[in-house]
Amino acid sequence: MDRGIVDEHIMRAFSVRNGYRYGFLVLVMMGMATWVPVRGQDEHTITLRGQVLNSVTKEPVAHALVTVMGDQYAMFSDDQGRYEFALQSAGAPGGVAGSGGGPGGGLIFVNRMVTARKPGYLDSNRTASAMRGFRSTQETQSDVTIYLVPEALIVGHVEVPGSEGEVRIECELYRKEMREGRQVWSAAGTFTTWGNGEFRFSQLRAGTYKLITHEQMDRDSLAQVPGGPLFGYPPVYYPNTTDFSTAGEIAVKAGQTAQVNLSVARQEYFPVRLGTRYAPVGQPIGVSIWPMGHWGPGWSLGYNPADQSIEGMLPNGNYTVEGNSFGEQASTGIANFSVRGRPVEGPGVQFVANASIGVTVRQEFHGEQSVNDGSEGVNARGSAKRAANLHILLRSLEESSNPSQNAQARVVGGSGGLEYTFPSVRPGRYEVHVTVAGAYVSAMESGGKDLTREPLVVPLGGSVPPIEITMRDDGAEVDGTVQDSAGEGNSQGNQESEALRIIYLVPVGGGQPRLSGSQPNGNFTFTQVAPGDYVLLAFDEQQENVESVNEPLSPELQSKGQVVHLEAGQKASVTLQVIEGSAE
Repeated sequence: MDRGIVDEHIMRAFSVRNGYRYGFLVLVMMGMATWVPVRGQDEHTITLRGQVLNSVTKEPVAHALVTVMGDQYAMFSDDQGRYEFALQSAGAPGGVAGSGGGPGGGLIFVNRMVTARKPGYLDSNRTASAMRGFRSTQETQSDVTIYLVPEALIVGHVEVPGSEGEVRIECELYRKEMREGRQVWSAAGTFTTWGNGEFRFSQLRAGTYKLITHEQMDRDSLAQVPGGPLFGYPPVYYPNTTDFSTAGEIAVKAGQTAQVNLSVARQEYFPVRLGTRYAPVGQPIGVSIWPMGHWGPGWSLGYNPADQSIEGMLPNGNYTVEGNSFGEQASTGIANFSVRGRPVEGPGVQFVANASIGVTVRQEFHGEQSVNDGSEGVNARGSAKRAANLHILLRSLEESSNPSQNAQARVVGGSGGLEYTFPSVRPGRYEVHVTVAGAYVSAMESGGKDLTREPLVVPLGGSVPPIEITMRDDGAEVDGTVQDSAGEGNSQGNQESEALRIIYLVPVGGGQPRLSGSQPNGNFTFTQVAPGDYVLLAFDEQQENVESVNEPLSPELQSKGQVVHLEAGQKASVTLQVIEGSAE
């Protein structure tokens, strides 16, 4: 077939106008480039060339669509993955628009996208190491290597005993991720099996996954006479367990395909109707349901506001149900119940107002101590103290939680920034996360419990002792430089800058990590660091495994960084070696 016809068909495949959903379409930002004409030059031709490579095998990627400046310039890579553009400056017909200029003649290379995409590959968060651009006004060509990351796949089959292909089961994939400093399983997509029971999850990043099926009713039983038995398919967790926490983990690498199979069982379902007590009237209520003692997604009940009841259908088993209202005066109801071969009526689910938690702040700045006596932050020596910019957040540590369960503290009017409150906190375990400008948290406790090391526990219907936070402004300072894998830094500050590096400052033994991005010359600084022992690590991409809260680093990962001991007011300097890829 003629190459031009082939390219035309591929271009149509990438076009949104076709209305088709191309799951393999990916966009990879690998470099930044704009060509800016120098004053007095009307036109100038420059050359951008390079190669598209597979990030895993380093082999050429043929027939990848390479674009410059959005879609203003586009072409397909050849059989060796190579491409080449001849572009003109703004003064020439069809030239590249820009502004500004520089001394001398030629063009300057700044800030614009060069992209590549091809079915079977996905987004990459790595910067092409060969991307350096036009570094002077005299250069007229540049080489850019673009790395495309191959997708991972999870495929398999769901067996439905006694079925002849008329039952299609909805599968859902969960991916292990770090969210706000804690490990969670995030939904990564659903797929309803084809008629032959097969499923296929594509466009997956390398990582660890869990696979479940959603419960669903058997349509044949629903079509039977009223009052007859009803059947359905309860959730199943790979490899065919009934508990999400014990489900097997599916680890896939870039370009890898994992084959997994599941089998669902048809069971009789029974009506469930649980009345409620003190449920807020006129407010939406969310309902979660899971097997008792084993939280997991896949199950469902709903709320009937007309009858103020929680209703649905379930097979035999022991369950926990939780209802949550929303708003300023939110409440929560939790109950355990069992299904034993017949419909369930009750017991009632009693809703209780969520806890209100107070926060008091003590400032110990420059040797002076502030007192919280309602006098607008007047310290012990009688001079007014300006409160630091303080933000206090409760982050849920529960498996069943979502970001909406997190809570932001509100400052109490007239307290001078020394009193805060959480007006409505759902039951559960929380990390107390504090950010403050120009100071650090030297102590944080509630009821004698050290909240820098332990979670805050909020009981159902119980009270919580106030959170007491002490701040100081005599913290240590750490600065340093990041070197690349070859042991070379970049201190020239020129346009040939190193890629952004992510630096982590992690307390030894566990605690809230801090992170910072490096400057173009590789330098970084942490200020107002609490006294203690820390590990500093530098990476070329953000890390999930480093951001866990209240968990010490693994010995292997700690050995890749630099350990420092810091005293109050101390200044320390370090040199870090960049760690490439993900920390395992």
